Amino acid sequence: MYAKGKGSSVPSDAQAREKLALYVYEYLLHVGAQKAAQTFLSEIRWEKNITLGEPPGFLHSWWW
Repeated sequence: MYAKGKGSSVPSDAQAREKLALYVYEYLLHVGAQKAAQTFLSEIRWEKNITLGEPPGFLHSWWW
């Protein structure tokens, strides 16, 4: 999927996990699960600022 040694950027595990966490958080907010979203951030010990995309968000768009 990613070409090795071609200068293409391959996401690290940390970047992939961070992106997934943001997608999950965004999904929870867009479906109205604000408490679950905050609990999720707390449980994964998220400490960065979050900028959400436009509704409905990536995961919601992907699955519906």
